[in-house]
Amino acid sequence: MPIRVARITAFTVVLIFLFEFSRRVSDKLGNEDVPGLLAAVGVVALLFSIRAVVTESAMGPEAAGQKDFLWGVSLGCWTTILVRLIEPYIAN
Repeated sequence: MPIRVARITAFTVVLIFLFEFSRRVSDKLGNEDVPGLLAAVGVVALLFSIRAVVTESAMGPEAAGQKDFLWGVSLGCWTTILVRLIEPYIAN
């Protein structure tokens, strides 16, 4: 179980890091945020969350890596959305 939590956490942290890195590079290049980006990330998060729940109940222990990936990506997406929503309040 601890290895599973570590894998899910690793996927989550990597996704958050890559999203933030991409955003900072985009800001440095002078690009604006794409309208509807959070909505798109929300849809991806919802789809990965649904897939994670279904995979968790339908597949056996042989799919542990796939299940951990799905949980990690969904948690990473939800965390990214949460951070982007509260960022204006904590930045000041």
